Amino acid sequence: MSATKVTVLLLSCLFCTSALADSPFKDLQFGNSKLQILGDLKKACHTQKPMTDDALAAKIMSTEENQRHVRDAKIALERNNQQNYWDAIGKVECPEM
Repeated sequence: MSATKVTVLLLSCLFCTSALADSPFKDLQFGNSKLQILGDLKKACHTQKPMTDDALAAKIMSTEENQRHVRDAKIALERNNQQNYWDAIGKVECPEM
């Protein structure tokens, strides 16, 4: 096998491995930000009845305005901007419980 083919093969393997290595971390990071946002929304909304996280998230995300505020909170969290994060969390309209 020529040196060019071996080099191309090795580079291909390196790029595939680095792409696979990023995926679990990004999923974990997404999961952590989702848990943090949901936890902070639970505190802000003062739920009266016990409710599963999925049910609460579905109720909160049922309006477009809340979806926008949650998206803004996620972006602020990714950018480590606490002021914008709490502003966005504060704008979420809590569902009737």
